[in-house]
Amino acid sequence: MKTKNPISVLIFRKAIFIGILIGLLNCIPVLAQDIHFSQFDETPLQLNPANTGVHHDIRIITNYKNQWQSVGSPYKTFALSTEFKLLKKKKQHLGLGIDFFNDKAGDAQMGSNQVNLSLSGIIPVNAKSLISGGLMVGFAQRTMTTSKLTWGNQYDGMAYNSNLATGETSPVGNYTFLDLGAGVQYSYGTDEMYISANNARKVNIGVSVFHPHQPAYSFYGNKSEKLHMKLVLHGDAAIGIQNTNLILKPSYIFFFQGATKEITPGMTFQYVLQEGSKYTENKKPAAVSLGAYYRAKDAFIALAKFEYANYAIGFSYDINLSKLKTVTSARGGFEISLRFIAPGAFGKGSSRSRI
Repeated sequence: MKTKNPISVLIFRKAIFIGILIGLLNCIPVLAQDIHFSQFDETPLQLNPANTGVHHDIRIITNYKNQWQSVGSPYKTFALSTEFKLLKKKKQHLGLGIDFFNDKAGDAQMGSNQVNLSLSGIIPVNAKSLISGGLMVGFAQRTMTTSKLTWGNQYDGMAYNSNLATGETSPVGNYTFLDLGAGVQYSYGTDEMYISANNARKVNIGVSVFHPHQPAYSFYGNKSEKLHMKLVLHGDAAIGIQNTNLILKPSYIFFFQGATKEITPGMTFQYVLQEGSKYTENKKPAAVSLGAYYRAKDAFIALAKFEYANYAIGFSYDINLSKLKTVTSARGGFEISLRFIAPGAFGKGSSRSRI
């Protein structure tokens, strides 16, 4: 009686797993879900087009996420967004933004490339609050490469043989689609963020909808498989603790898309290291932040951020808490964000409080 090679058995099991995974991704469309970053406060245009050009004259952010490296080929996501305030000398003004993201997942290099254009209208309600509404139109491309995949039919009983037929009869094809989105946001702000007072209260609450037209979403050309409409509820606040250097920043996001949902509340503690000078450029404002988020039934997210003048760098790490943790050993992935804004986010260097 012949004994099976344990390495061959391992290859066979991997082939079966990958085959099942690809089948699920293409045969059960309700599992389709958009990309998402753990540092959601650093992806404002992906949360809501009504965020465009609201709080700053210019804002540029880039993000990079590396996920699931502990269980195989990592999922890598890169994003870049730029937004400007238009007609800013008028009370009622506009915001214009463009954002791009690229996503690659697993051995199949299943990926997304998308570029979106956002336009918002900002209307002050009074000296402390404003309402903004935004529209988004985008162009997306989905790609996949099957050359690196292994299949159960390529196991000959003793070992893996790449020369054997895969048994897959339906060809995989890349595809493109038009994407749409819209949203509204309410913003409220009072007082200044200076250490001498630090009694500011700033709040943003918004709701947005993406993919309302539910575009076709299939590598096999099946037009009945659709990308589900996504509803986003989000909010954040900045609460200065009077006569201290500390600012509390609670925030949350709710994503609802088909049968999937994501609920992520969190809190960041920002400590102002120094204020910027109101009269000279020699002293720049600086702050450090530490925080944590909980993505329900999925992950605990630890966050650290450093801000200096108009710049910021953030680092976060996902600690996996789902059933997958037995495979990942709780290692989810890391994420980095870089940001430039003008005027600055805090301190006297920003000249005055901005909603």
